[in-house]
Amino acid sequence: MAVAWSTACEPNDSQKSQGQQEASRHLTMAEREVLVQAEKILTRDCMKRQGFSFWVTPELPEPLERRFPYVIDDKQWAAANGYGRGIRERREASARNDPNRRYFDRLSADRKAAAITALNGPTPEGLEADVPGMGRIRHSDKGCVSHAQRELYTDLPAWYRAKKVTEALDRTTTAAVVADPELRPVTRQWATCMHERGLPYDMPQKTREQFALRPEADEFTTAQAEAECARSTGLAATLRELSRAHRQRMDSRHPTEVKNRALLEHKALSRARDIVRRG
Repeated sequence: MAVAWSTACEPNDSQKSQGQQEASRHLTMAEREVLVQAEKILTRDCMKRQGFSFWVTPELPEPLERRFPYVIDDKQWAAANGYGRGIRERREASARNDPNRRYFDRLSADRKAAAITALNGPTPEGLEADVPGMGRIRHSDKGCVSHAQRELYTDLPAWYRAKKVTEALDRTTTAAVVADPELRPVTRQWATCMHERGLPYDMPQKTREQFALRPEADEFTTAQAEAECARSTGLAATLRELSRAHRQRMDSRHPTEVKNRALLEHKALSRARDIVRRG
């Protein structure tokens, strides 16, 4: 009977092709937020069953370094956010006022230890991943975080390996792009474009250092100039191409984890939407 059921439910070639095409598409930011929110809701419910509280907090805007790891190339975003100081301040304020952090801080020592165990599991055993640049890392397959991820992604060990490896590939790709010699001539063109506007910056990193900590009157105009020069000189296009090429090279070394993350995320989306809808 099991064999007959499996055969009856097996997707046809057209369905397989459609599924493969869907899984190859990168999730949108909104779709990723749905997955994150669903995981938080499942974690909250699990913690409640363990006798603890957990709050589902809203996702915050991406910080500058994540949204634009190399150079700002969106003039509209630059006009609204400059170099992201306002976003950074909101994120820092949210971390200080995080209800989960305040809740854990108020617990007695014994109760806090029990809550941490309920959340993260008793020992880092059960899940492991060989992460580029980090070696083997481990995490508990118990606790409410793992419970939530298992319910959402179904294959928890595969999800853990895929997530940790692909996150490391993000970091190594960024480093490889920054070090690529092809970037130097177009960065000089970008610097010339900035100098022509009276802005003495030789590379985008210098603008970030300038406006990282303190407000200055020309922050927003400089950010907009950076975006304009990134596009007009071809720096933005070069960075996109280099990022794509280096990421493909990195991904080719870890095809199983890359494929698994895409498949598991896409399969989890409908479940996540139902979970978020129910709240």
